[in-house]
Amino acid sequence: MIRVLLCAYNEEAVIGSTLRRVFEVLERSGQPARVLLVDDGSVDDTVGAARQVADARRGGVALEIVQHAENRGLGAALATGFAVCLREALDDDVIVTLDADDTHPPRLIPRLLADLERGNELVIASRYRPGATVSGVPNSRVALSFGIRFLLQLLFPIPGVRDYTCCFRAYRPAPLRRAQHVFGKELTDARGFEAVMDLLLRLRAVGIRAAEVPIELEYTSRVGRSKMNVLTTVKKTLRLVGRRFYESRTSDRADRIRERLSAH
Repeated sequence: MIRVLLCAYNEEAVIGSTLRRVFEVLERSGQPARVLLVDDGSVDDTVGAARQVADARRGGVALEIVQHAENRGLGAALATGFAVCLREALDDDVIVTLDADDTHPPRLIPRLLADLERGNELVIASRYRPGATVSGVPNSRVALSFGIRFLLQLLFPIPGVRDYTCCFRAYRPAPLRRAQHVFGKELTDARGFEAVMDLLLRLRAVGIRAAEVPIELEYTSRVGRSKMNVLTTVKKTLRLVGRRFYESRTSDRADRIRERLSAH
């Protein structure tokens, strides 16, 4: 089964378009599929807009909605979504995450799935592969992504991975469950946008076979402003990278990870 996880905060204007595109791709795939929307305390009618689209399709791919009573951040929304998906997922299921703001192209999902079938446990839609295009992204975000990529490839290299911060990914359940066993059911204690990066570092710690495919990222037609505060994200990311680097160099921490993995 394909399980698509969307985390949304005040996306009433675009969640309908995002869901329609996701539903179309999943229905064409011919595989069993579900969509899980985690509404992270939206104060607009994101949930109503999502239900309207799902009701209009009358069958086909099911939509499940989980709501946070208040805004808790992307990391918390991802933790909630993964917990729900992993409770039911079989080993050969796929969990796909992508942004709910209609900027990630759902048509790329079959390509991600095809690379999983080649034996990978994680496939990332990457901005740093031949054929990738990025347009309309603010310079501040481009600089942030490039800087983080350089730092992480230096400190935490992962074979097959260049893009540490794109949320458009396809996972097998097994590595996520390994990470849950070692780090806890929430996978990461990061709560902001830096959680996307931290999840990858957690998977690196427990072992992951990863690959990437090029993405066509289009921000020029985006509706509304990004929720990301670049300065805040930079500060949180650097603090988190420092913490994870220290942990990776602490022998007793590494021993605990090995012990938990061997017991899993």
